Amino acid sequence: MKASIYALPPTTIRQIGSSQALADPSSVVKELIDNAIDARATSIFIEISINSLDVIQVRDNGHGVAPEDRAMLCRRHHTSKIRNFEDLKEIGGKSLGFRGEALASVAEMSGDLRIFTRVEGEPVAVLLKIEKTGDIRDQEHVSHPVGTTVRVIDFFNSLPVRKQAALKHSSKYLANIKRLVQAYAFARPTVRFSLRILKAKNDKGNWTYAPKPGATVADAALSIVGRECASQCEWSVLDSNGFNIEAFLPKPDADSSKIANLGQFLSIDSRPVSTTRGTLKAMIKTFIQKLRTSNSGSDRAKDPFMHMNILCPPDSYDLNIEPAKDNMLFINSELVLRVVEELLSTFY
Repeated sequence: MKASIYALPPTTIRQIGSSQALADPSSVVKELIDNAIDARATSIFIEISINSLDVIQVRDNGHGVAPEDRAMLCRRHHTSKIRNFEDLKEIGGKSLGFRGEALASVAEMSGDLRIFTRVEGEPVAVLLKIEKTGDIRDQEHVSHPVGTTVRVIDFFNSLPVRKQAALKHSSKYLANIKRLVQAYAFARPTVRFSLRILKAKNDKGNWTYAPKPGATVADAALSIVGRECASQCEWSVLDSNGFNIEAFLPKPDADSSKIANLGQFLSIDSRPVSTTRGTLKAMIKTFIQKLRTSNSGSDRAKDPFMHMNILCPPDSYDLNIEPAKDNMLFINSELVLRVVEELLSTFY
């Protein structure tokens, strides 16, 4: 018998959309870091349970959420970043967020969501207790410095199958989160980052980057990949066709054993991005080819280190591809690849 067509209820629509926007615990951390940086935070502290789900907390010293905005903070498709579709053309280099989905999805998928926030001039902070719908269930005055803390309890509470699968891969997610925080430190070297794993048997998963005033990517590199690797690298800078590239690259005669297994850190307009697809993947492929052509020993260096940040002309790429916002379509991918190859060919 042919099935009839019905409209999905709002709750089902929210649940489907939330699970697409936030695929795992690391995606929650990423979205909350983006919000903190957009709030002009200079210190971001991440705490996460050893199983990656019980507690996910991100605290920042940004400007906080204004009282008049708090009721809309976790409402789906409410955002301060854009006003219409045309604004997406300019968003890339100005903001890390724009969809208005992250906190709404967190609320839908968690057992409990609590947000502490305070703006300059307020005598005390407010604690917002959020419903799954994104509405404020309750609020009270609390002690908290200027800034915002988002505390997520029992992530994947509403998706038991996803929760069980995630619990089997918690160590992988914790490693991904550490790598993610380090990628942000490379992209934003003046921001302090702290990652702490709650109730861990040791502090191997913890990581802190405490930059000095005016810190540079070189300072971040010392903390992330260590002095041995950093000493094998040099800066290369190129301005071409409206693109500005700053790269910290292994020297042509780099010791392959000191740059191996540290991976590549790529950012676009100081936004860490994935290097597993499309043009961004092609950039990494070009880097590895150039390195191995100039350094015969680098064939033994699996997953060699590299950092590159590309500042792009306005309206040169489209970020609105997928909820993670870590991939993009360049208007002229051949041009940006040519500029990257120009820098790499000059260096190697």
